[in-house]
Amino acid sequence: LITFCLFALISSTVAQANPSQVASTILPNPEHETSVLPDFAAIRDVKIKKQAFFRYLLPLIRQSNQTVLNHRARLIAIRKLVQADLPIDTTSIAFLGGISSRYRVSASSDLLTQINQLIIKVDAVPESLVLAQAANESGWGTSRFARKANNLFGVWCFKPGCGLAPRYRDKGLKHEVARYDSVGEGIDAYIHNINTHPAYINLRSIRAKTRNNEKVMNGLALAEGLVHYSARGYDYVREIQQLIRVNKLNEFNQPV
Repeated sequence: LITFCLFALISSTVAQANPSQVASTILPNPEHETSVLPDFAAIRDVKIKKQAFFRYLLPLIRQSNQTVLNHRARLIAIRKLVQADLPIDTTSIAFLGGISSRYRVSASSDLLTQINQLIIKVDAVPESLVLAQAANESGWGTSRFARKANNLFGVWCFKPGCGLAPRYRDKGLKHEVARYDSVGEGIDAYIHNINTHPAYINLRSIRAKTRNNEKVMNGLALAEGLVHYSARGYDYVREIQQLIRVNKLNEFNQPV
């Protein structure tokens, strides 16, 4: 009831309000309320809805990326030891084993090769790309899967009961759209999917080749690696790139 009244008040005063002030008023603090997606459908003004959507998701995306980057930094530190032919402590060995399993990198007799393979996978996904895909896949946070499953990216799962069954699933298919306990958990899963799934090996290759030549990661360039994300192929890629351009989402990217 409180939420409904709040949105009713916003709708009646939106013409007089500053968009950023309105967005600030309606949004919970995502650091404390990541399990509750705001009711973006109640925001009638498109510009305000977009600002609210970006403002809500951005700190969660950066939080997820920072966890990945912390792991990457540790990998780079271990690589320096290996390159210098220095001993690695048992904690670091355990870390390598666990992260190799999580990122689907096989153990190798050549430890340096194993670490280099991990470093290609263990990396951030630019905010611009995450925001554009979230907006596209969730209808700006209004889709059934976003609202009921905290899944803004259409990520699938394959165990019965792991998520929500699509209403128009092709005959013979049994996948579900994954359900997450929080919006932040859904973002974590999406970034991990981008970093590990064989379908996005080209995206990871583009990222590895361009990250040292750019001040920030280029979401437009990395979008070229999403051709297998949707059955629409390159049409989907162009749509994501257009979302990034029109909404100037590259401005949100953090320095490499």
